[in-house]
Amino acid sequence: MKRLLSIFLTFLGVSTTWAVDYDKEFAKMGFVDVQTLDSTIQVDLKYSSTDNFMGKNMYGDLYKAYLRPEIAKMVVNAQKYLKEINPQYTLVIYDAARPLSAQRMMYEKVQGTKFSKYVAKPVNGGGYHNYGCAVDVTILYNGTPLDMGAGFDEFSEMSHIDNEKYNLKNGKLSQEAYDNRQLLRKVMRKAGFHTYRCEWWHFQHYSKQYMRTHLRSIDF
Repeated sequence: MKRLLSIFLTFLGVSTTWAVDYDKEFAKMGFVDVQTLDSTIQVDLKYSSTDNFMGKNMYGDLYKAYLRPEIAKMVVNAQKYLKEINPQYTLVIYDAARPLSAQRMMYEKVQGTKFSKYVAKPVNGGGYHNYGCAVDVTILYNGTPLDMGAGFDEFSEMSHIDNEKYNLKNGKLSQEAYDNRQLLRKVMRKAGFHTYRCEWWHFQHYSKQYMRTHLRSIDF
């Protein structure tokens, strides 16, 4: 059925990125659904909605956050550390493993613009999301996202993490948002993740060289 739908949509000139059996494809790669390891972690995939910089659903009916097993376990550990601080806190995943087919369309939209630094080039296997080695997250308190001073996919200097003290001093970033960012980074770094300077929500693992040499990208 999905094959027939894909052909029909292609005929109409509509993207068929989502005409994929994601569960089957990710299972073949050995990826895991994070919520099978910890059901308290929330998932709200922004690219399975129109609430993203593309303004359209890039993933279709994908609603599970898939990651490499070791990366998924790191997210579980981060959730554990967060719950130890306050049981009312929980991580929510906005993006996890991302197929290269979606990455190509994302980069095409920003290529040649000032926003290109926010989207990995879909060459040599793409970026960390395209290997299942990155996760975009924030913190919920009783179901409500904490104030981070900038929204997910906000491509501006307010999303950067290397200018937070300056923005705090000049009143662009509130003390509450600053503290919330520190809390998020604290638990994610404790779990073994590294940050990305342009996006407060993005956390990754492994070096780019190791990833591209030893791991397989998600090319479907």
